[in-house]
Amino acid sequence: SDLSNALNNSVRSQPRAKASKSPVTSGAELYETGMPDQDDLFLFVNPKSGGQVGEVFLEVPQPFVVHLDGSGRSVRLHISSLLDGKSGDKPGFHFLKRVVSGRDRPVRVIVGGGDGTVMWVVGEAEKHGVDAGTKLHFGIVPLGTGNDLSQALGWGGANPDGAALLRNNCSLLRDMVHDWMKARVTPHDVWQLCIKVDEESGALYQREEVLEAADGSELTTLQMPMLLYCGIAKDAELAYNVELHRTKSQICNKLVYLWQGTCIAMHFFCCVGQRVQRVLRGLYAGTGPKDQPIFECGMRRKGPMLYSNPEMILCLNINSFAGGEARDLWEHSWRLGTSDPVDPDLLEQEQDSGDRKLEVLTLSRLLRVAMPTNRLLAGRRVFQGAPLHFEFKQRNYRDLITYCQVDGESYKLLNPQSLTIQFRQQITVLNKVPKSGGGFCCTTLYQSDACGGFSSESTSDGEV
Repeated sequence: SDLSNALNNSVRSQPRAKASKSPVTSGAELYETGMPDQDDLFLFVNPKSGGQVGEVFLEVPQPFVVHLDGSGRSVRLHISSLLDGKSGDKPGFHFLKRVVSGRDRPVRVIVGGGDGTVMWVVGEAEKHGVDAGTKLHFGIVPLGTGNDLSQALGWGGANPDGAALLRNNCSLLRDMVHDWMKARVTPHDVWQLCIKVDEESGALYQREEVLEAADGSELTTLQMPMLLYCGIAKDAELAYNVELHRTKSQICNKLVYLWQGTCIAMHFFCCVGQRVQRVLRGLYAGTGPKDQPIFECGMRRKGPMLYSNPEMILCLNINSFAGGEARDLWEHSWRLGTSDPVDPDLLEQEQDSGDRKLEVLTLSRLLRVAMPTNRLLAGRRVFQGAPLHFEFKQRNYRDLITYCQVDGESYKLLNPQSLTIQFRQQITVLNKVPKSGGGFCCTTLYQSDACGGFSSESTSDGEV
């Protein structure tokens, strides 16, 4: 899986004024005065993603040159497979390093794959000596099932038509290159997540296989990057079961998701299944249980209590969840999830993927994610901030089994102890500029950004 490869390598009636968003910049920053007339653009593809659509990209003739209409400049698109070479020694990344070292501005890198593929590419770039935080700007071609990151950045959730990619002298791909080059950029937080299970009786499972360390011993501590979201309890159980029945078809995978979701949701009527208060002892604003409690569960709790006995708890870094079925979940969650929130103005806070904060919320029912009323019911706001530390309940008389999903990758946890999320780094991502019918001159989309770095204004929505 994509993330497995990366492992190897938180409504008032009178709201306050809106908080400022992370700065954005148009594609213009790539074309400063005096720059050469031809630029380099990289596309790294996972051939196994998108029902083998990724393989079609590798059939595109190389070098693939695209002229930017009206700008007098052109782009060389370099397409490489993520499966070529060993980790840390891949030809496409060696060439990327040479290009990066020869220029003083960021290089645009497009990732073809699922939600976890971005961190795979980030990890490989760093293994090849490229500073992904300052030297690269990342875009995405949706080739997964959920494609939440792609949807959050405006690139859509449907896999591209593989049969159309090579038609008419690759006209579809040329249009995609134009969109990538005029996309606006924004900062995006990357988090580090650490799961610990009991050293004697605990275990970590993925697809019903015990995760092992390099020496063959069972893992009791699992660390991984998190770019999108983390979920605990019923949503993660659903993701885990879907992974067990995954197919190569995006449509079939969504049908499996629907069927498994319906089955797991029926646990509510049987008074069984995953509940946040059944598996968690508390959540703390810090890196350990001695930090400020956000909520605590059980008879011995001292901190705030959870409302509504939720089935799931989410830590969000983007505004898309469940394959786009739950968009702007934080925005539409207008109720409090705890008896005494850490931030009294929590209902007024906005979501921003580049503010070094996570949005934490709970949902009472799993089905609310996909129901047409999800904007009305939505979830309950618990916290906004970081770092976060979850403590799991400890049972002496029987094992505790729960589930966790991170960026679409799901895990079964046997006797877990804790889960901690801390800020790791910040990368820059490409947001699609919506097309409009206005007669805007395309050359301004590729001109220089005199301010440099991040600008407070984005480009016009002109069409190239």
